[in-house]
Amino acid sequence: MSDDELEKIRRKKVEMLLKFQAMPREIITINNAEDLNRLTNDFSDKIVVIDFWAVWCSPCKIFAPIFQKIHEEFYTHFIFAKINVDENPQIAQHLGITSIPTTVLLKGDKVFRKFVGLMNYSTLKGMLEKLKPEL
Repeated sequence: MSDDELEKIRRKKVEMLLKFQAMPREIITINNAEDLNRLTNDFSDKIVVIDFWAVWCSPCKIFAPIFQKIHEEFYTHFIFAKINVDENPQIAQHLGITSIPTTVLLKGDKVFRKFVGLMNYSTLKGMLEKLKPEL
């Protein structure tokens, strides 16, 4: 292997490491459309998993620990966020959220998966396993 080839491999590994280090380690709370736009622009190459919920929603309360557990397992591969539909009705309307809980997967500013209703741990984990990028 030539020195140039080794250098290209080294640079690619450094890029991957920098991207990994930049990934948020916490679930991000989206408070307004500006927050969502910043998130999707800053991580346009990543899949953003968003939990749309409300305080009064019983199924949302059941889903919250499932979403937290999935986040803990997959935070190095995906960005996780939560949006309270009562506090952000414009975002919910813009993304076509008509029922909660709803889990939306975005890449850039495009919705490519939407799951309405309470999702169990195994279903969500299986879906993310299939979409998980290689590091």
